[in-house]
Parts: sequence; C-alpha cells; structure tokens
Amino acid sequence: MKLEMLKQKEIPLLSRKRVSFSATYEGKTPQRNELLKQVATMMKVPENLVIIKHIYTQFGQNTVKIIAHVYKNDEELVRFEEKHLIKKHRGGEEKKEKKKEAKK
Repeated sequence: MKLEMLKQKEIPLLSRKRVSFSATYEGKTPQRNELLKQVATMMKVPENLVIIKHIYTQFGQNTVKIIAHVYKNDEELVRFEEKHLIKKHRGGEEKKEKKKEAKK
C-alpha cells in the first residue's frame, strides 16, 4: 500500500492536527487498523494518538481518501473525540487483553 499526504492543518486549540491522505492499494480495501498503523508511522507518532475520522473509497479504483486526527497526548484525545470512535480504535486492544486474561 502506498500512502501520500495531501493536506495537513494544525489546530492548536484542540491540540491536534487534521491530516488528509490518499492511499493506493491492491486487492481488497485495507482495514482501519492497517491504515492506522501506516498513518502513525508516516506521522512518527504512537498509534494510540491517531484517530481515523473518515475513509472514503473511490468507486472502480483502488484508492481511498483518509482523514485522520493526530493528537499531542492521550488526555486531549479522550477529551475531544467521540466515544464510539475511541472504542472502534481501541476495541481490538481490549479484546486481546480479555483473551490473555481468559487463558490464565
């Protein structure tokens, strides 16, 4: 998958950056967690500080447009982002922890 930054806007009042990306892929549409890892790597921040707000697919093409919010710290992310988006991004982590606890 090839990721290209289109636009970046600093929003100091909310302690975040709003970043737009274009991603080209082969095969099926990439999952949210794959895109999250790519965005975090490109922005050089931990994955827990990135929220993917929107994923827009292009009909008939293997490209997606991604709009992401990159926060400066975890407290601001929890304060400003919607609860369902936080749960969507961190839901996988909670499931993994529950499986580990069940094995013990």
